Amino acid sequence: MESLDGVDHMLMSGTRATLVLEKGAKLTEADVTKALKANGLKFESLEKQSVARPAAAYVAKTPKFT
Repeated sequence: MESLDGVDHMLMSGTRATLVLEKGAKLTEADVTKALKANGLKFESLEKQSVARPAAAYVAKTPKFT
């Protein structure tokens, strides 16, 4: 989400958006609400979680399911 400083990337799943922050970034609910509105999205609720970044990522190819 280019309109919000500190966001590395956004993941969408159904109606839920997960914002992955850059290291050390801090966001407020007002910042998130403003950025989502600017991108045509509606803010519903906020849940904060801190998780360790994975050391590796894997992509599984599923030809029968794509």
